[in-house]
Amino acid sequence: MDSTVTAAAEFAPESGTLAAKSAAAVTAPTPLDVLKQFRGIFSTVKQHFQQMESAVSLSGSQLWTLSIVARQPGVRISDLARVMGIHQSTSSNLVDCLYRQKLIIKQRTDEDQRVVRLYPTERGQSVLRDAPQPQEGILPDALNRLPAEDLARLHVLLGKLFTLLKISCEKTNAKEKRLPEPDGTAIPLAELAKMPIKIES
Repeated sequence: MDSTVTAAAEFAPESGTLAAKSAAAVTAPTPLDVLKQFRGIFSTVKQHFQQMESAVSLSGSQLWTLSIVARQPGVRISDLARVMGIHQSTSSNLVDCLYRQKLIIKQRTDEDQRVVRLYPTERGQSVLRDAPQPQEGILPDALNRLPAEDLARLHVLLGKLFTLLKISCEKTNAKEKRLPEPDGTAIPLAELAKMPIKIES
C-alpha cells in the first residue's frame, strides 16, 4: 500500500479522514462571516421594504396586513396578530392606519357586536395590484420556501443565538437597573428593518 495512503488511514478517525478534517478547518465559518450574512439579510429586506413604500406609500408591515385582509376577507384583528407573529395591540395599530386611509373597512357581526371583521375596499385592492411581490416581504417568503428540515435546523440555531442575546441583554439591563427590552413580537419585521444596524467588519 502507498505510504501516503497508509499514513492518512492511520490518522483517520471514525468520523472522517484527515483530509476531510483539514477541509472542514479551512471552510469553517467565523463569527464575522455569519455577521456579514445577517448584515446582508437585513440590507436586502430593508431595500425591498423601501421599494414597497416607494411604489404604494405604505410600510412593509401595512402592506402585509392589507394583503392578508384581501386574501382572508372577514379576518379579525386577533387572527392578523397570530398570522404575522406580532402582539394584538400592534396589529390593531396597523389596522387603524389602513382604516384611516380607507384601504379597509370594519364590520361588526350580527351574532356578536364585539367581534370586528375586516374587509378590503376597492382602493385597497387597487393598492395591492400596484404593489411589488411578495407582498408579505421577501424574508417571510424565503422562509416559507425553505425545506422543512432546513427550517427546523435554522429555528433551533437561531433559538440558541437568541438565548445568548437575552442573557447579555439581561446582564446589561441589571447593571443599568432597566427593565428588559420587549421581545420581537412587539415590532413588525418591516419596522425592525428600518432600525439602523451597525456591524463592525
